[in-house]
Amino acid sequence: MSKVRSLLKIPVVRAILAVAFIAIAVVLSFFLPKEQDPNIGLTTDSVSPTVGLTRPVGDVVVNRSIDYRDITIMVTKVEEAGAFSDDHKQAGTYTVRVHIHVQPGDTIQAAVGIEYATLIRLVLPDGEVVSPKLITVLPVVFPKQANDGFFDFPVSSQVSLSSLTLRVGTDTSVAFRQG
Repeated sequence: MSKVRSLLKIPVVRAILAVAFIAIAVVLSFFLPKEQDPNIGLTTDSVSPTVGLTRPVGDVVVNRSIDYRDITIMVTKVEEAGAFSDDHKQAGTYTVRVHIHVQPGDTIQAAVGIEYATLIRLVLPDGEVVSPKLITVLPVVFPKQANDGFFDFPVSSQVSLSSLTLRVGTDTSVAFRQG
């Protein structure tokens, strides 16, 4: 033991041990799980990643809109699935995804903030009101700049998409029924 202690007092031996430890740590880091790229899904991505569906239930094209503070919010499509690959917040057994297109009116001359988390609700056929668990629409609307995104709502069971309604605020809504 005293021989090891005497060797550790030599600065060159300590330096060699430190370099060896760092080299082993670097080699081990190559075999650890990779961190997910935090830049995936940003609005500056040139190509949208392909979204995978787990247990797809159905979809419906809606193309109905409402005006909110001179901003047109159009529901373009509604989908339901067990899960979406780009949604890491599992809250319900199923997820209803509401795709929207936001278009500012001509009177919008400055950026307008919209707090979708408190404004948007999904109304189920039994009257239950559900808050969104994921919002990808930018919370600010700029003059003459359209914006696309979606809201994800957790539901406990499969629902008929045409029986749902998106409520915007307290007095405006978009029904998803076709026709």
